[in-house]
Amino acid sequence: MVIGRPLLVEADLQLMAVFVRSGLGAMLTFAGLCDTGADSDLVFRPLAPQLTSKMYIIWKKYQVFSPIAERFVKQLRQAFPA
Repeated sequence: MVIGRPLLVEADLQLMAVFVRSGLGAMLTFAGLCDTGADSDLVFRPLAPQLTSKMYIIWKKYQVFSPIAERFVKQLRQAFPA
């Protein structure tokens, strides 16, 4: 059984950023997940050539969704037709 937990939460990203700022390594992440704005001492460098990753959204078969979740799934299906 899989118990849901996001792969990365804000606290994890902040902790990794602390390690990077301390010189303990580098962080490989997607653009926009970590503050790299003008006030930040971190910088985002895209990989070249660009790497892509497929992403999937899955749910239980015959799942009954709340009204808001149903709207979300409907928008996903419209935006990303199979």
